[in-house]
Amino acid sequence: MASIDDMDAEFARELSLLDIIVLGIGAMIGGSIFVLTGLAAGEAGPAIILAFALNGIITIFTAMVYAELGSAIPEPGGGYLWVREALGRPHAFLSGWISWFAHAVAGSLYILSFGSFVTLIITGYFGFDPGLAPVTLQKLFALLAVIVFTYVNYRGAKEASRVENLVTFFQLSIVLVFIIVGLMVLIRQPNPTVDFDPFLPQGVGGVFLAMGLTFIAFEGYEIIVQSGREVVNPRENIPKAIFYSMLIVVTIYILVGIVLIGAVQLTPGLVETAQQTDSIGGSTVPELPADPAVWQVLGHLGEFGLAQAAGQLLPYGTLLILVTGILSALAALNATTFSSSRVGYAMGQDRVFPDSFSYIHAKYRTPHISILLSGGLIAVMAVLLPLAQVAAAADLMFLLLFLQVNYSMIKIRRERGDELTYGYIAPLFPYIPILGIITKLLLAMYFFNYSPLAWYIAIGWILAGVGLFFVYSRGRIRETEIARETRAISEERALVERPYQVVVAISNPETAKRLVTFGSRIARHHNGEVLLTTVVTVPVQTPLEEGANYITNQRELLAEAMRYVPEDIPAHRVVTIGRNVGRSIVNLAQERDSELVILGWRGRSKPTKPPILGTTIDYIVENTPCDLVIAKTEGPNTPRNILLPTVGGPHAAFIENIATAFTDDERVSLTLLYVDENDTDAVESLLLDRQTALQGSGVNASIASISATNVSEAIIQFAEAGEYDTIMMGITRGRILQRSEIGHIAEDVGEQFSGEVLLGKYYQPLQSPLIQWLRKRRDEQEELTEENREL
Repeated sequence: MASIDDMDAEFARELSLLDIIVLGIGAMIGGSIFVLTGLAAGEAGPAIILAFALNGIITIFTAMVYAELGSAIPEPGGGYLWVREALGRPHAFLSGWISWFAHAVAGSLYILSFGSFVTLIITGYFGFDPGLAPVTLQKLFALLAVIVFTYVNYRGAKEASRVENLVTFFQLSIVLVFIIVGLMVLIRQPNPTVDFDPFLPQGVGGVFLAMGLTFIAFEGYEIIVQSGREVVNPRENIPKAIFYSMLIVVTIYILVGIVLIGAVQLTPGLVETAQQTDSIGGSTVPELPADPAVWQVLGHLGEFGLAQAAGQLLPYGTLLILVTGILSALAALNATTFSSSRVGYAMGQDRVFPDSFSYIHAKYRTPHISILLSGGLIAVMAVLLPLAQVAAAADLMFLLLFLQVNYSMIKIRRERGDELTYGYIAPLFPYIPILGIITKLLLAMYFFNYSPLAWYIAIGWILAGVGLFFVYSRGRIRETEIARETRAISEERALVERPYQVVVAISNPETAKRLVTFGSRIARHHNGEVLLTTVVTVPVQTPLEEGANYITNQRELLAEAMRYVPEDIPAHRVVTIGRNVGRSIVNLAQERDSELVILGWRGRSKPTKPPILGTTIDYIVENTPCDLVIAKTEGPNTPRNILLPTVGGPHAAFIENIATAFTDDERVSLTLLYVDENDTDAVESLLLDRQTALQGSGVNASIASISATNVSEAIIQFAEAGEYDTIMMGITRGRILQRSEIGHIAEDVGEQFSGEVLLGKYYQPLQSPLIQWLRKRRDEQEELTEENREL
């Protein structure tokens, strides 16, 4: 038994900088660029370009605030959490109440755009007439979408987040093609500026209205900071993701505005289409003049403006934009349902909402009540309001939320700045947040000119929240203390920590003893320590801290495994809480700066299909930032007769070093075996040198070499004939996973040998992408040659 019992629980940080940049871009592009650009053009005319640029400038003030607070307090809850920290729980309740509603209303915008696009496709392209008014059909499709995606979030499907990333890359590709083709058309025109005059046909007021209408497109940093607990190196990566995504998105919107106004030709066909197409979501130009400008036609087309413009520039452009818009709307709907339900969950945890908001489903491990109620709120808003009014209400709600966040940043910096560790500090304090407050307030006030209804909705919702607070939430606040985020279960470290750490990943109680024995022997050989871990996974819809409620069995598993650690080996144990087992183990090894990871392998279940060793192991093999040993534990308790097939190289040297950890007993023998088509004197000389070196270290070593065309079969036959109980092999392939990261020879041996098999990979960091690419090409060529030999 280990002398010190070290037990804690940690959260896996799995999202890279690229992951959260994509997350932010997806949230900001989402359905907005396909829906709101036409509506905004109808308000600002050619000055839509200025509206997008000014929105980027105004938004950057609050983006700096989010970058600072997101780097200093990278916790789920985002703006709600910061307002609570700075202004107390009553103000936090109001911010959470607004945030919950804002994300839900944004979800309504996306499902309404989904309904509009689907309706146009089935009625305009397929000629299907269901006998319903277009607006009714739109609402029905919208309700169907919210039901499906509420259910997806309820079930906690991991595929939803993967599909969302694919949709983001797809929609970016389509938008970039649209921009490139449009700019080429614009450049070829004899007078490319003609459609930009007059630049301000609606005056400055039109610019402000377009800014307010499209502001929702620039608030994706709210979703970036919501994932703070799951981001690798959040203090550095969250600010980077916010600024990179903002730069990309603002540039894209400006370029789309230029193409819409400058490259689209005002043809009789386009005017006729605009006259015949009723904007289901609410056109900003309900009546076209006799001689309309491009921007007026786009405004009359409303949410179909970008799609009809693409029809001029790209083959099947209208249909392509409609399909892309449908996919984008669904991906954005999934993200907003996720965010809205998380805010509701956080408020339930904080006891200002009913406890049911924080309930976690026993089977799916999702905040199912919060998800269902958020989905219901999205559906209600979609049914009650047209698309343009939904967009206006969402924009106004986010503006009011950002007012509170900007002020909270001032309070937190002044009162807690010395206590926090910042990855980014906004310059010109406190002028940046003050500018954020002033610009958001002015934009919100001017927004009344565009949509009084949005203001009435906002005021009504805020008043309802104030009433709920005094009737219900204030009493619960008085009864309870502030709920703290779940962190470590306990934290004890060994009295003496050693520099060489072996991580032993345990998932099966039946193999725990053998894996711990392996890890302890290797740790002793290197005067090191062991870290036992197991992983609790929770779906993306559930905050990571909820995983702490499901660690009981894993704690018992690790407590049992600790019994097998020898007294002389310092041992720690940690339950890792994450989204994915492979990522969590890789993350733990990186965070703890471990030297070796050991995990078990059950063998292939489907030999003919990728993944090679299994999805989890393949990911670990490819990404672990240290040495790795994969063990198939079907041998004796103590290896006595070890066979080590070798072809030289760093992986073989590494596994040879591992093998020596098991040869401290003179009764254990080790045989080095070389198998190839040609049994040469050079090979025999190499093996003799290695045998001499091992024997000089006190290892009972012998050598053998055989010729064979099928290397894996020859190894197995040799092992069975020699009654070897354990085979240890180094990886002979490089850093390619498609054919086999392990190498198909080692994999075949591990699968077919009846005894114990240890497969070892030596960690070789590649500093240069060019070197990595060249090595990959070399490995592919070597593998092809190996296959030809076997054929």
